[in-house]
Amino acid sequence: MSLRHPSHIFSAQLLLLSLILSGCARNTFTVGSLPSQYAASPVSNFSKLDLTAYAKPTTAADQIRSGDRIKLTVDSGSGEEDAIDEWTVAVDDNGEAAVPTIGRIQLAGLSQTQAEQSIIDQSIQRDVYLTPAVDLQIDERRENSIVVAGAVESPGAVTFPESSLTLADVIVRAGGLTPAASGLVSINSASSNWDAGDQLTPVSTEQSNGNARRLNLSTTSAAELSAITIPPGALVNVELTGDRSIHVIGVIGDRAVKIPAGTNVRLLDALSMAGGPTYSHWITDRIDIIRRVPGKEETVRIRASIRKAKKDDSQNLLLAANDIVSVEENAFSFVLSALGGLAGVTNAARAAAVP
Repeated sequence: MSLRHPSHIFSAQLLLLSLILSGCARNTFTVGSLPSQYAASPVSNFSKLDLTAYAKPTTAADQIRSGDRIKLTVDSGSGEEDAIDEWTVAVDDNGEAAVPTIGRIQLAGLSQTQAEQSIIDQSIQRDVYLTPAVDLQIDERRENSIVVAGAVESPGAVTFPESSLTLADVIVRAGGLTPAASGLVSINSASSNWDAGDQLTPVSTEQSNGNARRLNLSTTSAAELSAITIPPGALVNVELTGDRSIHVIGVIGDRAVKIPAGTNVRLLDALSMAGGPTYSHWITDRIDIIRRVPGKEETVRIRASIRKAKKDDSQNLLLAANDIVSVEENAFSFVLSALGGLAGVTNAARAAAVP
């Protein structure tokens, strides 16, 4: 068993004592008596949020879309020198293309092969050609884009042919969320004409400056995410979780334990991650947790027990970021530490005396 020198424990106790004497820990509670306003909030892992069923499927590469420009080569089949015509036409927002001689034809949503056959059928039905042959090539795509940043698997520009996407579409096309997502999403339109307030009315939002809006994924359903329209040129930022660390001190050393993203850490978890107490819980049992109250210049002290936490899960306190967990010294552990320190000094002296 490794015993720590009492000076290490004294420095840890001095840190905790300075916090208490400065008035930072005026309120003291046990785990069982802790008021709800001081309890840590569980963390959600938003990477498990699957919005696939709420997002529009991406279109096939050869599917014609509104905004496309297409090259048409039409052979009337007459065998004459001027039997072949070539045109470049645009597919309008209604999905139609005005084909010279033949007229307007609905093309959006069709594959290239289907579009060629539709032009042939329409030219015959309208008595324009008898035995035409059609070759269609997509010459130019209309691509819109939305920039996605933060806690998504594939940050960057999301390009799309549609006039807009929903927030569910954006998240799915960016590869989904990562465990580092805090749950807050900010949406900033590049256009000053975008009425973001109207588009975000169905969900819980917090207005910020300009055209930026924020929403919380914890209070927004998947159906609501599929109803929020994001225009081209917008910036969608899935905000990252900030630093989430717990400081463990006392009869365990002095360590900062980083909480993995999207993970809830309880008292026994933190002790294990910090290497475990120096002594058995039958010797060292009391734990003090110093917790800062969010948004206030105030801290509370929560007294816990290792033995109770092992026997009763409700006593295994859920920890919050920036908690200070102090494994408290007692008379027995102090004596063991002192003896261990003396033994270390004696062994060092013996080693020095050996020629």
